[in-house]
Amino acid sequence: MALEISQLDFSELAEAKELIKKVFMTFEAPDYSDEGVTHFLTYLDEELEKEMSANQVQVWCGKYDQQIVGILAVRLPAHIALLFVDEAYHRQGIAKRMYQAMISELSPERMTVNSSPYAVPAYEKLGFQLNGEEETVSGIRFQPMIFIREEG
Repeated sequence: MALEISQLDFSELAEAKELIKKVFMTFEAPDYSDEGVTHFLTYLDEELEKEMSANQVQVWCGKYDQQIVGILAVRLPAHIALLFVDEAYHRQGIAKRMYQAMISELSPERMTVNSSPYAVPAYEKLGFQLNGEEETVSGIRFQPMIFIREEG
């Protein structure tokens, strides 16, 4: 079965949020304070849809058999806001495929992300580098990272 990468449709947002929550609670919430968990879940429940409606965020999804297994959200012009892949599909290249689809569509010269501690190695595989010290804001721990496209 082939992985399909596409823009997320509004009708798929509830399914996407459930995937994000499940993966977040398993892999990231343990590194966050209660404040950080609440802040993230509030963003997901109250802000993401508004940002999508206002064309501030574009969201890609990866699907197997019409089931969403990965989500990549970019706050325009070039900041990764969310990148989550279902645990059962980790290390199968889904994040990379979504990232490549986004890069080919947006063609940014540089891309930033505030990575969770858990995801730093995954972003390094995509070519991101550390960009400052780890920070905690609103209870959310993150490592600023940057990708700069090489001329070629």
